Amino acid sequence: MDPQIRVGIDVGCKAHRVGIADPEGSILEEFDISHTGAGFREFFRRIEHHKQKLDLPVAVAMEGFNGYARPLDRLIQERGYILYNVNNLKLARFKEVFPGAAKTDPIDARKILELFHLKDYLPLAKDALQKVISAPLVNDKLKRLSRRRRQLVNEKVRVANRLQSDLQAVCLELLAITDNVSNLRFLRFLACRDDLTQLARLRRTTLLKIPSVGQKYACIIQE
Repeated sequence: MDPQIRVGIDVGCKAHRVGIADPEGSILEEFDISHTGAGFREFFRRIEHHKQKLDLPVAVAMEGFNGYARPLDRLIQERGYILYNVNNLKLARFKEVFPGAAKTDPIDARKILELFHLKDYLPLAKDALQKVISAPLVNDKLKRLSRRRRQLVNEKVRVANRLQSDLQAVCLELLAITDNVSNLRFLRFLACRDDLTQLARLRRTTLLKIPSVGQKYACIIQE
């Protein structure tokens, strides 16, 4: 493999531990950066210093790709650096096989650098690093939208389950009107009065004024 400056990042929610090593695996520098614009600028400033000094390409391996690592992972790719995602489970296995000096030490960044150095010789190390291929920006946007949609669907299910539980405790007959408490016409029927007890006295003409409630559903409600 061609010589590279290797960077290992132990990703945290507010700050990241960074280690930089030369192609032989010797540590050049270790430092912490905050998950802020200033922290990212300091990160690239230090890497560029070693890149210019050694005149070598840069490869970065980090945990939490597409998680707490965002948007640092994208900025790394925009710089033209090679990016690897570190498999957390395999990194943990690697640390079991090759333990550090003390569990309290900030060793993850160093272990990632060891993975870099050994990945051409050790299958366990090679499998723990997965090269990230740059994707079009539209793919990233679709991924964010699909993730947000999944969150909204899960939230809708939780709210519907709470609503069904509350209605079951208050009035079982209301649940007989629908097979799905998140049905829009059923929700409009519930919301047309402030007091649920008033729903039992609604006339057919009033029911038919509720959007999506037709003759058939009005009969089901009155029954």
